[in-house]
Amino acid sequence: MPSLWAECLSKGMTRFKPFAKLTAVLLLSISLSFWVLSDSALAEVSAPQTCRVGIYITALRDFKLSDKSYTADFRVWSVCPNAELQPLKNMEFVDALEAETAFDTTLRKKNHSESFATKDQVFWSQRDVSATFSYDWNVNNYPFDRHVLKLSLEEVVVDASAFIYTPDFKNSGYQRNMKLGSWKITGFSLAEERKTYNTTFGDPASTGKQGVYSRLNILLPIQRVKAVSFFKLTTGVYVAFAVAMLSFFYETGQASLVSARTSLLVGCLFAALVNMRAPESVLGRTEGLTLVDQIHIAAIFYIFAAAFATVNSRLLTEAGHGKQAMLRDRRLLFRAFSLSFIVLNVIMISYAAIVG
Repeated sequence: MPSLWAECLSKGMTRFKPFAKLTAVLLLSISLSFWVLSDSALAEVSAPQTCRVGIYITALRDFKLSDKSYTADFRVWSVCPNAELQPLKNMEFVDALEAETAFDTTLRKKNHSESFATKDQVFWSQRDVSATFSYDWNVNNYPFDRHVLKLSLEEVVVDASAFIYTPDFKNSGYQRNMKLGSWKITGFSLAEERKTYNTTFGDPASTGKQGVYSRLNILLPIQRVKAVSFFKLTTGVYVAFAVAMLSFFYETGQASLVSARTSLLVGCLFAALVNMRAPESVLGRTEGLTLVDQIHIAAIFYIFAAAFATVNSRLLTEAGHGKQAMLRDRRLLFRAFSLSFIVLNVIMISYAAIVG
């Protein structure tokens, strides 16, 4: 009897097996469909709105190293799918000391681009801006210094969870023939960033403890291509060093000549110290040692060492070795001081040129 029940059960399962497979496939398909639809609906709800934003830089000017600032003229624009989005009106220029805007306009245009493909028309806004930005110029390797100017445009009203920038890579850039004096632009990049603040700025609609806002960063690497000002700043110290080296040709056998040699070195030392203050008017005050500072310090050290050599030469002369002292000054010390100073300058300048 048990074997009969087992046989019937086996036949029944065999008969309904195709229906079981079909039922499993249908259930799996329905589950996958609900999962895809729910995920798509969630994505539609949580996806922030966006506008395509671009920038075109027309001028870079007033590079003020002492004031740690520069001025940029540019046009910024946005292309939005609806008129409610107005990113230009909510846009802040980060690190701008002052900014002037003009030519502020919004036009409704027929959409022929891939962006906002579901919209027949878009809203195109543009604005001309002239802004002075704060920038900490690192002039340690002047005149071989290289810098990256950063312009940041930030949304300050709507959180990034509701609105973000989409960079307009195709149309953004800079005027190729702009006059930059002793500088040249070596690159251009554009990127969107989410800037996080540890505050909501008192926004009553915010539920979190942080504010996250969309930011558009424009990076402009520049480098100096002219070094005329460098030679203007260092000519004085090089002349002072050269004159100090002439003191080795003064004899120390007579008191008047010793006085002349000492006076010459004191005058060269004073000239080097005074000339060391001149770069501050051009480069501004710096906490580190610039290349110009290093050259001045090296020259001051050599002039001071030449003064010690003068005292030693006088002592040798008083001891009856005046001829040996004169030969040592003219053949040994003059050559050693001059060649080592030149080699030291070549090393310092080469290092600054490599590091930038």
